[in-house]
Amino acid sequence: MELITWLEHMQKWYQREHKSSISDLVSLIHSPPDMLWQPHHSHVQLKAIEIWLDGCMKIFQYFQELSHEKLAYQYIELAYGRIQSMTANPHSSLELRYWGAHKLDQLTVLMLECCQSQPDCVEASDQVIELHVAFMSQLGEINMHQHDQRKESER
Repeated sequence: MELITWLEHMQKWYQREHKSSISDLVSLIHSPPDMLWQPHHSHVQLKAIEIWLDGCMKIFQYFQELSHEKLAYQYIELAYGRIQSMTANPHSSLELRYWGAHKLDQLTVLMLECCQSQPDCVEASDQVIELHVAFMSQLGEINMHQHDQRKESER
């Protein structure tokens, strides 16, 4: 499916947004076009990534309202994994990587809130924090290295 076609399907879902069509949204979230995750990001791609992430959050909220916490949590993990992969890609623009890092912070807070509301998930919250800090530390080093290289090339 082409990116524009996928976006049109997503926009149609948003226009008729109702609970009975959640399966349509789930299908769209699980089958975005490969173009969505390519490192060379156009304005359309960036908008599509934002819509994809929002779709994950809508599914998360849907399952949370039904008290299916584990299913809800899986959509935060899916979003985190995809955004993390895109953010770690050295071919992604620096602007996109900063955007991704900000979204990862927000998703981490959401994951921690979910973990703390589930008695069997409290231990996982420590792991969520440790893994997020480790990733962000590495990302910070990468971004600083790129920033230093740019300054040197400007001289």
